[in-house]
Amino acid sequence: MKTFLLLLCLLLQALCQDYYQLLGVQRGASDDQIKKAFKKLSLKYHPDKAKGNKEESERQFQKIVNAYEILKDPEQRKIYDNYGEEGLKEHTQRQQQKQGHFNYNDVFSRFFGGGFQQQKPNHEQSLFSKSDVYEIEMTTINRFFRRDHVWMIYFYKNDDYGRQHKNTWNEFASKYYGIFQVAAINCAAENEICDDEFQVYEFPKIYAYPANIRQEPVEFKSRVEIDQLAKFAISFMESFVSIVTNDNYEKFIQQEEQHIVLLFTNKTSTPPLLKVLSKELKGKLVFGQVRNSDTKLVEQFQIKNFPTLMVVTEPELYRGVIYEQNDFKKEQIMKFLREYAYISKKVKKTHQGPRELSNLLIKNGACTTKDTKMCFIIITEDKDYLDLLTPLSYHYMKDKIDFYYINKNNLIYSEVFDDVSSFPSALVIKPKKERYAKLQGELTLSNVQDFLDSIISGNVQFKSMKDSLDLNIFKEDL
Repeated sequence: MKTFLLLLCLLLQALCQDYYQLLGVQRGASDDQIKKAFKKLSLKYHPDKAKGNKEESERQFQKIVNAYEILKDPEQRKIYDNYGEEGLKEHTQRQQQKQGHFNYNDVFSRFFGGGFQQQKPNHEQSLFSKSDVYEIEMTTINRFFRRDHVWMIYFYKNDDYGRQHKNTWNEFASKYYGIFQVAAINCAAENEICDDEFQVYEFPKIYAYPANIRQEPVEFKSRVEIDQLAKFAISFMESFVSIVTNDNYEKFIQQEEQHIVLLFTNKTSTPPLLKVLSKELKGKLVFGQVRNSDTKLVEQFQIKNFPTLMVVTEPELYRGVIYEQNDFKKEQIMKFLREYAYISKKVKKTHQGPRELSNLLIKNGACTTKDTKMCFIIITEDKDYLDLLTPLSYHYMKDKIDFYYINKNNLIYSEVFDDVSSFPSALVIKPKKERYAKLQGELTLSNVQDFLDSIISGNVQFKSMKDSLDLNIFKEDL
């Protein structure tokens, strides 16, 4: 009978998962060998690091934690060695009744976290507790795996070499808090992370990790000074900020769904704060930078101080809401921008039918340097061709084009366009630049559409107008 029971126990052990095999150690392994094997495998199968099937990683991770919990306890290990998993069931049930339901996350946290911290030798103590430096260890590394900003990581041991950069790294983290992540790893305490995950074996070392996890890290090799560190980190930052000038302003403001944010600055480079805002609010706001050297745009917005941050609410009129705080801190600016980030601009597409161009319309800004839209004009002696304008005005109502016609017999000053001598003639004016392009060929709907499509795509050459339209060129206002 005893032989039968022994064989039964051995059979049950064989059918169940072998904890030693699961951890990759021999049955006679020491406590240190078991602990080291567990730490290495938990790095490999941690669910936050899983690149493939996360559910499978979660299951494997639980098995590893369970095996470690059994083998690290002398009493449970002895029961397992003699009777296998079946022999542990009754013992485990009693323990759970006393201690509550087993939670593998709690075990993991105790193993890598505070439960063992007090037992660490002095050189394994952190240099950056209670600071803005993000400390990476097994229980916090998941945030690094899910990063969407640049990370600067200081690999160190708590020795004379590691401590020499402590103050600089703390100041660096404080100054650029929220711009990029400043982190540190004590490789004396987290040697498996440094060796296996980051493959860093010499200390101290500093690496930049781009937001794109597929990009390789780059080692920082200059003097450990805040300005040098910042310059290095900023070079890896993504930016969704456009340089806006008077020449491209009209095209830039054609953002119909999102509000526009402009920073007026006397700096040539894009500030890191604006870069990080443009990334975090991508798809919610459109960011641009106007340099003080673009005096015309600065004057039109009536900017007096640099830097000035503005949400542009009326782009055609060069008006907006200015951020009034003197302190350019991320938290305050985000609070200011949040009002506009989650509210789409109310853009109403109203149809503007064709009109006869007159002195009155010109005085009100139509087709003059004050007009931000292009003007399509037919100059004709009669109204035979005017039936073209109505369908065209509907077809291009989403584009910045207004449609007009001019009665040639009402003109008293016709030298604005030096090559318009036969009628009907059709042309497009860019009022702000005082340039125009003339339609060549027959005045048909298809020809006009081809002409306007080429204008919109930038494939038509414009020439300078002979004079401005800011003149009384018509006999009377109609």
